[in-house]
Amino acid sequence: MGKSTTECRYSTFHAWLKQVYGERVQKICIDAGFTCPNRDGSKGTGGCLFCDDGGSAASRGLAALSIREQVVRQMSSAHKRYGANKFIAYFQAFTNTHADVDTLRRKYNEALCDDRLIGLSVGARADCVTPDVCALLRSYTRSYHVWLELGLESSNQATLDRMNRAEHVEDFAAACAMAHDAELDVVAHVIFGLPGDTHDDCMNAVDMLNRCRVEGVKIHNLYIDERAPIAEMWRRGEVRMLELDEYVRWVCDAIERLDPRILIHRLTGEAPGERLLAPQWVRDKSSVLSAAGRELEWRGARQGILFRG
Repeated sequence: MGKSTTECRYSTFHAWLKQVYGERVQKICIDAGFTCPNRDGSKGTGGCLFCDDGGSAASRGLAALSIREQVVRQMSSAHKRYGANKFIAYFQAFTNTHADVDTLRRKYNEALCDDRLIGLSVGARADCVTPDVCALLRSYTRSYHVWLELGLESSNQATLDRMNRAEHVEDFAAACAMAHDAELDVVAHVIFGLPGDTHDDCMNAVDMLNRCRVEGVKIHNLYIDERAPIAEMWRRGEVRMLELDEYVRWVCDAIERLDPRILIHRLTGEAPGERLLAPQWVRDKSSVLSAAGRELEWRGARQGILFRG
């Protein structure tokens, strides 16, 4: 789907978008008022320990606005800041397939309110993906590029259980299969550094993404948000944080074994600055990316160099 550029040793979603659309495409993050089955009691309560009380939404305060208002306001801001003229509506906060199909259709339609929107991206838990949801998302592919973003987080079931995930690794594989049957692109989320996960566990997660034939990946480092339940574990000294150089090595190891056709959407997490407890190096995204680039160059490595399809 994408090719490594001369500037970069891995295939990025940003470069692919520019190649396809000829210009910068900006994501518009939406809080549509959804909750999560791991919070409302249908699967569990309390949520995943690493998730904050805003459902990992990028921008606080959005929920007070209508979906349309969120989209219009952010498009205007992104145009002024980046000169962007094309956008993707990204349903980000909590589980954006956790409702009946009619409700989902109404919310998605409200977001797609401007002809400058070229895509729809929907973040969800794998256990909230059904054939009906996939059929609805597929209906939008006639006019938009559609991505289904699914959290795997870890392929180690013991780690998921420790994090109160209330989900099984097999749910992810099943959701990928359903999405691909509907001809949808899947973007997987994984977290490096979860308590109990080893380097091998993280590499096994990458191997699973290869097997599930996902189209994109977001790799996040674990960070501690003061409003996430894991913050108390961290304060008690129960969570070891990866150092920057360690995280960079793990990321580069992952890139080397990642199927070269998979687009990399993200290589580091971004925490709300005023609520970040650890690690402090996450505040400087550009330094993390630069360090990864230098490590790959020092190795003489590229995405997929160790991939065995």
